[in-house]
Amino acid sequence: MPPLASSYYLERIRDAFPDIMWTNYRRVQTIADPDHVMILLDNGIAFRFENDVDTNLTRERIVLDALRSSLKAIPIPDYAFVPKASDFAGYHTIPGTRLSPWRFWRLSKANRNEAAQRLGTFISGLHSYPVAKARSLGVEEGDASVRRRRMWKELFAERADELQHEVRNVFEAWIERSDSIDHSYEPVLAHNDLWYKHIYHDHDPSTGRLTGIIDWGDVEITDPAKDFYGFWVYGESFLDEVLSHYDFGDANLKDRSFEHFWGIAISSWFSRPPGGRFFRRSTWQGRPTSEWPMGQVR
Repeated sequence: MPPLASSYYLERIRDAFPDIMWTNYRRVQTIADPDHVMILLDNGIAFRFENDVDTNLTRERIVLDALRSSLKAIPIPDYAFVPKASDFAGYHTIPGTRLSPWRFWRLSKANRNEAAQRLGTFISGLHSYPVAKARSLGVEEGDASVRRRRMWKELFAERADELQHEVRNVFEAWIERSDSIDHSYEPVLAHNDLWYKHIYHDHDPSTGRLTGIIDWGDVEITDPAKDFYGFWVYGESFLDEVLSHYDFGDANLKDRSFEHFWGIAISSWFSRPPGGRFFRRSTWQGRPTSEWPMGQVR
């Protein structure tokens, strides 16, 4: 549903937490109809408000509390401000900024290697959490991959004529490759939305340490490959480095992660012509051609 005015959310914060003081705030909302609305106060507290029936902050808080002792490699949010109402809650903000591809490539090789090691360790800890316990916490099991593969193929078939020849050839190769992938997997507890917008690192690129993984609203029992597709925006070599520190996996995990990635690429290309900025060649100028996502045909 369309979110409400900021004054509504600020008033609810004041009513629930009258002792919290702030002067200014910033509203974080990247789309017109988001699943949640975030209010960032200038005192370093972030409040998230549910905005659709599928968002469940209570479940998110319970899952994070259960995982905290197992996920030492990278910090996760700690909801310290929980009102009587269950549709919003707050936590002290994770320091740093999003690890966008541009910021990633400003990191030193040593810092990129450290990030890969910590991410591999972090995801190993997450995926080792017992699935039965995750179910008992209310985490749902699901995988819309089959439906999404069909949707992506239909979208491409309907609008292929709009694409440049080079881009069309890449998409065709991706789709053809998909038919030969073994899509079987052992389900795990997954973040399910692990990409640059939810990976935070130190503001100082000379330090470059990861500072947190945020936005656990899509946590699900599903294909472990879904927690690796977001690393393709940093290039295949970085994904390989992350996987080298991952304790599990199977022979087709990397292929499945790439399939999730190219599905998003196809959707982005048509929803934001002439293509999502991460997939444009200009984004990758000065870097190895092999690292350009649109050039990666596995």
